[in-house]
Amino acid sequence: MQAEHARHLIDQLQTHGALVGETFELDAARYRSQAWFERELPLFGLPRIVATSSAIAPGSCMPAGSALLVRDAVGTLRAFANACRHRGTRLVDKPCATKAFVCPYHGWTYGLDGTLLHVPHADAFAGAELGRDLMPLPVTERHGFVWLGRDVAAHVGELAPDLAALGAEQLVTFRSSVTPRRCNWKFLVEAFLDGYHIRTLHRDSIYRFFLDAQSLAEPVGHHIRAVTARRALRDGVAGEPRDLVTPSLFVFPATTIVEHPDFVSVLTAHARGPERTDFEHLMLVPAARAAETEHWQKSWDLIEAVVFQREDQWVCEEMQLGLDAGLATMLFGKLEHGVRWFHDSIEALTASSADTPAASR
Repeated sequence: MQAEHARHLIDQLQTHGALVGETFELDAARYRSQAWFERELPLFGLPRIVATSSAIAPGSCMPAGSALLVRDAVGTLRAFANACRHRGTRLVDKPCATKAFVCPYHGWTYGLDGTLLHVPHADAFAGAELGRDLMPLPVTERHGFVWLGRDVAAHVGELAPDLAALGAEQLVTFRSSVTPRRCNWKFLVEAFLDGYHIRTLHRDSIYRFFLDAQSLAEPVGHHIRAVTARRALRDGVAGEPRDLVTPSLFVFPATTIVEHPDFVSVLTAHARGPERTDFEHLMLVPAARAAETEHWQKSWDLIEAVVFQREDQWVCEEMQLGLDAGLATMLFGKLEHGVRWFHDSIEALTASSADTPAASR
């Protein structure tokens, strides 16, 4: 986040506190209904961060969800659907360096530009195989990140300076994970939109670093920038914004970037169904300090294994189970103001539907 934006939020937090807006309720169907899920699916066609530019060197490739990212020898980045055009077999399951993609099922072979190069026993297809190059996907590099989708600049809008301030060009991926969870994707987004839960949920992990219920956010178009107060802010310690607060950026619809004191977490919820989500975490560290593996491993063990896995993601599944008990609505208070903006953006960007209930306000 830009320092000026962080300092503005810090001043607002110290002057006016964290209570913003009004209480509100949301219909529980938003987190369970197939109709709601289908209504929201177009949101996942919006541009999304899938990797850092530094993660893909010339001549290398990597899977990113259902996409395949590849950079050729001269540095051109392309993205394709990670599926053979014959029977749909996934071509790449881990980062690699290669000169061609060979399908592990029948041996169809593709160049790094996606062109179909070879089909074993091509006479069996009588020309039907011609033109079946890999399916291209729109991809853009911006602010040191790789984005899937079109019109990235327009989508990012006024959040662009905050993303640029991350300096992702100087960051590399230390570890990454993808975890399937039995919960709605919005629960995972909302987990990072308030500081109200820190004292209780994170009591035994990171609460010792933070002030409870001292988090302030502001909307930036459909995105959100926020700061969560660290104990140094109460103690009057002088320093840079990251010494006093933990800034975060929410990139609509489903990515949260957390700026820890010396590394960055990129967290994305990939919706797979009304109650099924894959949660992805990229831990990015300064390239100049990448060799400090023992230090970064300790951070990974705390943030990934404990905070994100055993606390944030665990409680999202517990909320989904709570809905199974018949809860009709969910109540939000003034300390959860970012969640209201998030749902307002969902409503603004999805078409109305007669079979999806309106929010209870």
